[in-house]
Amino acid sequence: MDCERCLEPVIEGPEGGYVCGLCLFTVEPPGYNKRREEGLRAVAAERRRRTLERRARKGLQV
Repeated sequence: MDCERCLEPVIEGPEGGYVCGLCLFTVEPPGYNKRREEGLRAVAAERRRRTLERRARKGLQV
């Protein structure tokens, strides 16, 4: 497989997609955007939960 931009040989990742080592062009695996959005939502929810927990321990308004 070759990079779409510079035609340097690249190795495809286990889920598809690659990052070219020469020009750093990135091709994301199929379905990556959906998994990324779900991951961002999960991280935001966890961050919010920890913030509320920390505020409650300190007696701050939640």
